[in-house]
Amino acid sequence: MSPVWHLAAAALVLGAQHSFGPDHLAAVTAFASRKPSWRRAAGLGARWALGHSATILLVGGAIILSGLRLPVRFAPAAERIVGVVLIMVGLSTIWRGWRLHGHAHAHDGEAHWHVHSHAKSEAHDHSHKALFGIGMLHGLAGTGALVALLPAMTDSRTDGLVFLTVFGLGTVLSMSLFGATAGRFLELTTARRAPLQRFALATAGTASALVGAWWLSTGGI
Repeated sequence: MSPVWHLAAAALVLGAQHSFGPDHLAAVTAFASRKPSWRRAAGLGARWALGHSATILLVGGAIILSGLRLPVRFAPAAERIVGVVLIMVGLSTIWRGWRLHGHAHAHDGEAHWHVHSHAKSEAHDHSHKALFGIGMLHGLAGTGALVALLPAMTDSRTDGLVFLTVFGLGTVLSMSLFGATAGRFLELTTARRAPLQRFALATAGTASALVGAWWLSTGGI
């Protein structure tokens, strides 16, 4: 196997591993719990990862090509912004859980339960756009540390760009798989069960808020 393929394989594995950070999982799970569906959750995971990968490639690529470095205080500041966003996502998810209600509808002599949300924003689902933006923010927070590791793994700017690209691909694949798995689990366990959906939303929202509070207080360290 050529050195380039070794580099690509390492980038793919590291990208997949990187996506399973607690702040990443908290954001995707919180959004996935709002409308349990494995297809939707897979799309949410992919959208987060695309935003993350776009920032890594654009900002990281610019750093590689220019030779510049981000200020030392940049990463901690970005991580704290991530913390604030995760707290907001968590609180919003908990609020959606409070607004969730189950209703029984008679059809052909049988009662069928349906779960409805009375949140006004439910009419327009902007989850994909929001997660893309959160993914970009996550990518911005981690770009400096990732690029700092490249000199130990690559010998040229071209190899560095290849690494960042394949790293992003690994992130997209793994987060899509995580989203599909989490969405399917939620779909099977909470579908048409308002109390369980409320519990899932409260749990996911609380986890997101707690991770955000930790990130905010530590700067992601």
